[in-house]
Amino acid sequence: MRLFRKLFAEKILRYYEGTEGGIRLIKSLPLVKKHIKEDAFGEKSKGRMAVGIISQLIMLLWEFIRKLLYVWLFMFIPYMIMAHFFPLIKLHQDTTIIYLFVMLSTICGSFSNTTIFAMGDRDYLMIRVMLVSPYMNFLGKFIYKIVTEFVFYFIILMIFQVPVLNSLMLCILTVCSRPIGEMFAIIAFDHFRGIYENRSVLNGTIMAICVLLAYGLPVLNRSVSATWIYAIHPFVIVIMLVLGAGAMYFLWWYKYYRVIIREAMHNKREF
Repeated sequence: MRLFRKLFAEKILRYYEGTEGGIRLIKSLPLVKKHIKEDAFGEKSKGRMAVGIISQLIMLLWEFIRKLLYVWLFMFIPYMIMAHFFPLIKLHQDTTIIYLFVMLSTICGSFSNTTIFAMGDRDYLMIRVMLVSPYMNFLGKFIYKIVTEFVFYFIILMIFQVPVLNSLMLCILTVCSRPIGEMFAIIAFDHFRGIYENRSVLNGTIMAICVLLAYGLPVLNRSVSATWIYAIHPFVIVIMLVLGAGAMYFLWWYKYYRVIIREAMHNKREF
């Protein structure tokens, strides 16, 4: 339990903030506040707990909607446009969605949108004010990210008519690629400072290449190769599980998160 509290200190704080915000909102409603007892939202009361749970469910729903919109805007709509002009793409919706997802989320998202260098005001609050260790802050954020992405993307892919097994395999592939991207970012920071100092250029290049390949190849070939289904072949998934586990082991035992966070704070001029 102590480890859980350290890892997810930011989420626990968000729970309390959501609870207090929800209670203030309820008490501000003209027709409701007159019927609320003073002790209705006391410490450890069921009312307070209910408000906290509902507030977290709303936040999770918002995160889900954002990911749903991401897949809809950058994968499903491009598929519909390409399917309008190219019948072979229209006939293979699941393969096309898998291809776009691998390029734009599994590859691009893992290597250009890393968590370790995403230093925001919330991280500053947790590390400098709440005195949460950078190690626990990063691992908590990262574990929460991969768990929610796995669940949300699994549901979203099925919404867009990707078969259940393919959706499951694709989510496993994506989750395994996330720690690999974080590991490469840390290695670049430790051993290739030129890459780290120009990471915005590198990230932009990765995104540009992935976008061009994601949308350009299907248009040039007028179809998506059926071999892309092998990206979620069980053999590939097993290899990615091994690589992802190795990268996660590296992240768990890495000792210099404080140095990285100090550098990130300095870059944001918050140090």
